[in-house]
Amino acid sequence: MKKLISIIILSLISIWNAIYLTIAAFNYKAGIWEKLVCDINSYLSCSELFSHNFTWIFGYPFAMLALFVYIFIIIISLLWIFKKFKNTFEILLIVWISWMLFNTYIIVNEILISVFCLTCMLCSLSITAITIISIFWIIEKRKLSKKEINPNI
Repeated sequence: MKKLISIIILSLISIWNAIYLTIAAFNYKAGIWEKLVCDINSYLSCSELFSHNFTWIFGYPFAMLALFVYIFIIIISLLWIFKKFKNTFEILLIVWISWMLFNTYIIVNEILISVFCLTCMLCSLSITAITIISIFWIIEKRKLSKKEINPNI
């Protein structure tokens, strides 16, 4: 239960981050520039990233896609907490590994253009933490099921 609560808390932080970046990206696209918290210089700038095509997927900012992923993760977690769903961590692990791969695409592009977004890095840390929590829970669960099958282990 503690692991799921940790995942929910990390997802809520990431949702706030995704909302902030989504609004900022749409404002940037509309020509309404505003200095963001993460705009430190020309190398550490979320705003600078919005001008690059790789941060837009089908006309929507990457952060908006992230928002839906985090909401999905919270829903899956809550379904498990209320005993409506059993394979939560396996699904979370698949979603988060997929999301990490997609996020890696963004990070690689950031490296190529030498512009980094600090709030995106926060998102990356959150994704990594949730993936690690899910992996440990699955390992723990498998050890327990082996002990139930063979109590001599």
